[in-house]
Amino acid sequence: MKKRILIITQNFSPEIGSAANRMKGICHALNEVADVTVWTTEPHYPQKDLYSQADFWEEIPRNIKIKRIKTASANFEKNFLRRFLLYLEVLFCFLKLIIRETESYDIVFVTSPPLSIPFIGLLAKRKFKAKFIVDIRDLWPETLRALKGVFPKILRYLSYPIEKHIYHRADKLIINSEGFVGYIQKIVGDKREIYFLPNGLTDFELTLVPASKQEEKITIVYAGNMGIAQDIDSLFYLAESFRMNKKVRFLLIGYGRNYMEIQQKINEKGFENIIIKPPESRRRVWKRLQKADIAYIGLKEHPVFETVIPGKLIDYMGASLPIIAIASGYSKRIIEEAHSGVVFHKEEQHEITEGLAELIENRELRKFYGKKGNEYAQQNFNWQINKGLLYKIIFED
Repeated sequence: MKKRILIITQNFSPEIGSAANRMKGICHALNEVADVTVWTTEPHYPQKDLYSQADFWEEIPRNIKIKRIKTASANFEKNFLRRFLLYLEVLFCFLKLIIRETESYDIVFVTSPPLSIPFIGLLAKRKFKAKFIVDIRDLWPETLRALKGVFPKILRYLSYPIEKHIYHRADKLIINSEGFVGYIQKIVGDKREIYFLPNGLTDFELTLVPASKQEEKITIVYAGNMGIAQDIDSLFYLAESFRMNKKVRFLLIGYGRNYMEIQQKINEKGFENIIIKPPESRRRVWKRLQKADIAYIGLKEHPVFETVIPGKLIDYMGASLPIIAIASGYSKRIIEEAHSGVVFHKEEQHEITEGLAELIENRELRKFYGKKGNEYAQQNFNWQINKGLLYKIIFED
């Protein structure tokens, strides 16, 4: 008899972003061997009205039971207090579902951040007497160190005991970045096993993209969140450095708390070589990645950002794009290990410019980095391969 799995997640398809995409991949894999039910919210990230467009709904899993809650909170992306209120609202809505639920489940699978989701998972574990599995996509509340203000600081210190309790009560802990291991082991101890399950790509997304392009222009693309972790200033520096080169253009596709400010700066500075586009469906973004020539990734210098591997980095590799990166820590290690691009520190401005110039002029170098990145993604960020690891984590005692 198939195991019954309840997955609780705040973000799920058709929402964009690495959180929703990861959970879609996990659900697809688990539903092949188990009976999966998903509890999630009505799509609202990064903004609710985005999902009135039909193409966002094209990749919704059709054979998985999905129960969605509606939320009243809106316009929370830039205001941390409103985001916190959204977390509370979602928590209480899921609590009602647990109280009213008449079905039983063998496994409760939750994903964090926010911590409110695994907190609800603890209650579900108790009611259903189920195995409790926590998927950790970010070191929340540790990430709050990067936010200024009294409220994030207070919330961070209040959240540490909750985080500790959740990790200790979990039957299994899963991470999407090996950079998280040290931090979590300080909480649960060195002897506790922590399972690494990276984000993955589909067979369609991992198709090697030829480096030959029809257009003469070189497109440097950035796709994804424009929030507190991203170093967009260095991208502006590169755009300024290549302003007079008419064959070079920068394409930004994204969302996040800094999106409007970035758009305003492009207009104020008169950057004709930067095109910025609002959020698009994953399928549409993927087509743009396949038509681009170089991918940019930038992470601000902060200890907590050194532990992550952004979803966009995996996407760039899958799309066979050579990468120019401002990064350190785990992301830097992956790029260098894969031989998928060049990595610099923010202060190395002259070297960054020279590195991009070489990529622009050297088609064979772009082809080499793109092919190496795709090969690395085929081996390490492939749902067809990694779902076997997922099954082992979930079903073995």
